[in-house]
Amino acid sequence: MRLRCPTSARSNDGPCSSSERLRERRHGLGIALGVIGCVVASNPPPTMDDPTSSAAPATTAAPASTAAPASTAAPASTAAPASTAAFAPPSAVASEPIHPAHADLDPTNDFVVGPPEPIADCHERLDALGVTYKAARIGLGGLRGGVYTCGAHQVVRYTRGPARITYSSSPLLACGMAIGLVDFEAVVQEEAERLLRSRVKRIDHLGTYNCRKMANYDWLSEHSFANAIDLRRFHLANGQVVTVEDHFRPTDPNPTDPKTLFLRRVANRLFDERIFSVVVTPYFDRLHYNHIHVDLARYRVDGSRP
Repeated sequence: MRLRCPTSARSNDGPCSSSERLRERRHGLGIALGVIGCVVASNPPPTMDDPTSSAAPATTAAPASTAAPASTAAPASTAAPASTAAFAPPSAVASEPIHPAHADLDPTNDFVVGPPEPIADCHERLDALGVTYKAARIGLGGLRGGVYTCGAHQVVRYTRGPARITYSSSPLLACGMAIGLVDFEAVVQEEAERLLRSRVKRIDHLGTYNCRKMANYDWLSEHSFANAIDLRRFHLANGQVVTVEDHFRPTDPNPTDPKTLFLRRVANRLFDERIFSVVVTPYFDRLHYNHIHVDLARYRVDGSRP
């Protein structure tokens, strides 16, 4: 999937990732995915221990256009709002296979938003990877225009992966995101050992599943489909604690603090190695001052760099 930037000043023009366009956004150009559906600092999503607490917002509306669902029984996705028509259509198709549980590289579906497609052998993959989890159900809701705006077909409660990291609450995730979490944890441990001389034992997060639109834009958040997680704090075995709010330091051009280097390096690798489609950090905007958002949307956004 290619990275594309808006050509007009409308606030819902779609994803953007290049440094030049991000700077333009800060001078007034709105980007539809500018907040990637993450929490506003003053109103974080609820903890995920009770997924039923996440209700679809009253303002959620069906997008202006819809893609044809895969079947009438279980439609899977909805096209982005009509304002995205200002974008030029993709001119190339990804030349390599797409891993079903990693970043979506298909350039033809950038404006498709909806529950992730089920992965036929997802539970078998989690078993083979050594993940401790439980199958879960959140159902599908908000059926509008023949497509679902909330929920996911295939969900698990993630307890622990092979990296032996625990979470502040067990993440409720679409199954593909659970597979992605295994690779995420491997990156975290590699960088923690290299830069901080210790391993991470626990991660505090701000939430995964929460049916709603993005904070500032008329797009459904990937949190609506349990297809995202917001990462706030890393606890190390040697007692150190790394927090995004205290240690990312987006205004420092030449940091020397290993904790800052750790956070930035992890964020870069998650995008560059295609572990997640979207990586958004405090570099991107003030809404992300205290967390790193990652998800497996069908589009790609690199918010890991200034």
